[in-house]
Amino acid sequence: MEVRMKIMQEWTEWVLESVRIFFQMGQNRAFHMPYIGGGGEMILKVLYRSMIAGVVVLALLLLRMLLCRAPKIYSYLLWGLVLYWLLCPFTFVSPLSFLGVFGETDGTRAQTIEHEISSAIQSGEIPQNDAGQAEGVILQTALQTKWGGQEVRLSRREVLWIVFYIWAAGIAAMFLYAAVSLFLLSRRLKGAVRMRENIYLSDYVPTPFVVGVIRPRIYLPSSLQEQEMDYIILHEQTHISRGDHIIRLLSFFALAVYWFHPLVWMAYYLSGKDMEMSCDETVMRKTGRDIRADYSTSLLNLATGRFFPGGTPLAFGEGDTKSRIQNVMRWHKPNRAVRGIALAAVVAAAVVFGTDPWRANAKDGGELQAVDVENEELWRAADAWAKAFCNRDGNTIVALSTKQTQDKLRDEELLGGEEDNYGFGWSSPWPWDSEEDYRIVECAEDRTIILYYAWTSDPHVTVWREVLTWQREDGEYRVKENDVNWMYDSISDSSVFAEAYGAGINGTPIDYLTNGAGEALNENALKNRENYREYADLFAPETAARRLLNLSANGEAEVTAGSRQADGSVEVTVSFPGDGGSAKVKMIQPYGEDGIWVVQE
Repeated sequence: MEVRMKIMQEWTEWVLESVRIFFQMGQNRAFHMPYIGGGGEMILKVLYRSMIAGVVVLALLLLRMLLCRAPKIYSYLLWGLVLYWLLCPFTFVSPLSFLGVFGETDGTRAQTIEHEISSAIQSGEIPQNDAGQAEGVILQTALQTKWGGQEVRLSRREVLWIVFYIWAAGIAAMFLYAAVSLFLLSRRLKGAVRMRENIYLSDYVPTPFVVGVIRPRIYLPSSLQEQEMDYIILHEQTHISRGDHIIRLLSFFALAVYWFHPLVWMAYYLSGKDMEMSCDETVMRKTGRDIRADYSTSLLNLATGRFFPGGTPLAFGEGDTKSRIQNVMRWHKPNRAVRGIALAAVVAAAVVFGTDPWRANAKDGGELQAVDVENEELWRAADAWAKAFCNRDGNTIVALSTKQTQDKLRDEELLGGEEDNYGFGWSSPWPWDSEEDYRIVECAEDRTIILYYAWTSDPHVTVWREVLTWQREDGEYRVKENDVNWMYDSISDSSVFAEAYGAGINGTPIDYLTNGAGEALNENALKNRENYREYADLFAPETAARRLLNLSANGEAEVTAGSRQADGSVEVTVSFPGDGGSAKVKMIQPYGEDGIWVVQE
């Protein structure tokens, strides 16, 4: 029993840590998975947004209870925070954001789920069974099951794509439902008669409602009593003037995208309820006389008892009629103190629950300190050059170069084209990510060193080292000389090894646990190990180290593997007979006993 409780405690701690990591990744836009990409990467971003929205919904439910006696317009405004998190493509920042509780991550490090899970497996943080295999149920390296008597193995990338297709099918079903509902409604409205302006009467509608976006129309039942029309029309006109018909459409779009999230359904229902109640209160206030009894009677008579999840129409009698009547009957004009407190609560909630945590950009500050730069202007120029290099941005390269450097780059066939249409570099290998695939390790006018991490489609990463010197022209820094050491697979002495990996391995793009490529490389190696030596080499620690660290195979670099450690790792020694230098690296096997080996420090 104690052992079981201990395992449950370990798992609980690991799950909470995984959630924290996932939030950190989202805050740093760190779903950097070039070999997952597309739908797989999209679903991770959707899950991140849905997790934030879920936390916000729970917080708003509590705040909504505290504001139960305040005008419902304030509760209605709060639901805008959920819509903002679900749909808004950008976010505001604040030092008071609730997301700050999840801590900071290094913005220069491309953290990925692969790294966190694989590291946990290697370190033993994830409980293992007697067979020595991780028993994880969240974000496993692969999903293994039996189907028709045969073992089926799915990688995380494949699982993510399956989840993506299921998610997309759910969205399609939601939109199909909305389209069919609107089609059936339009057939019932064909005989509607225009009463005035955008108001129509129909024999086939059970309750007043608003339909349409650009030119919204109000439809009323023909059986509506004349004494009811004034305040019912005012109710529907209030919806239109506040833009509720557009907000409801956006809410349905969010519901369709996040159809799998029960708290989003709850938010959709409760926001509609608060919208209707706030609209009822506006009618009470604008009418100027006590119509609560008559209004409640109309609500009761015109109640549909339905919940419209199709984004439209905005029905007068929709939803929880009982609570709306109770709210109408106890309505009274609120005093200024109540409104002031409610407004302050909404503003505070917007700051805390509607913002990302404010943090200094690592590229703007942390990295400047890391390389001990005194000349910030020069560092900005070097950073712009490195980004342009990665992006193959010939126009920026030309703008940052002297004529001498431009001629040299043309001679090397790195630069081509004409003014305002310059091209730079080649297709592969090349750095892919202008935020993550370079490191400025030294920055001075007479010597600036930049490391680039260049990718091939294997996938494989090599390290390039560029040395720049600068001069001032027209008040700006320009590259006077540049020299690139294209290291590829020919590292043959300890000094070049130190140049390539002096910035470390863990957390850099050369780390296959964090660069998003380890899973894909393992899959390709398993499929092609019989046909290609470069893949077969990855299944032994010494040859994998030579391949992944881009070491020379001409006897200029020797690799020897030690014994396997208790955690499954193997220490490999890299020696360079030419200069007597050596280095030790740790090799791990994160994808199972039949998987490849990858390098760690």
